[in-house]
Amino acid sequence: MVSLIIACIISVAAIAALFFAWYFYLQARNKERMELIDRGEKLENIFRLQQQNRFKFKFPWLKVSIVTLGMSTAFLLIGIYIFFQENEPEKAKGFYITFIIGICLGVAFMVNHFISKKNPEK
Repeated sequence: MVSLIIACIISVAAIAALFFAWYFYLQARNKERMELIDRGEKLENIFRLQQQNRFKFKFPWLKVSIVTLGMSTAFLLIGIYIFFQENEPEKAKGFYITFIIGICLGVAFMVNHFISKKNPEK
């Protein structure tokens, strides 16, 4: 019961921290825009400069896919080892299920990489 309360408090604190980081980022951006307007900059120039200076981050989907597929293969090998060496098929089922989920995720990440590569405007 105590661990559940601690987990809830940590979750709420994490969500609050993310919200306040986002809030203060917007406040700073708004303050910067207001100062530029006070100095006499035109609004179109401000937006154009912000679009030029925008940081373009591309998530490394292919790398995540390769790591996920590698870990899934490791789970398959562990499952095979437990099935044949330890003779415990019930324990091996969990590793097989994790392998299947990991393979599906890895393929999905790889498809996402190639789809986003075809559509660079996003």
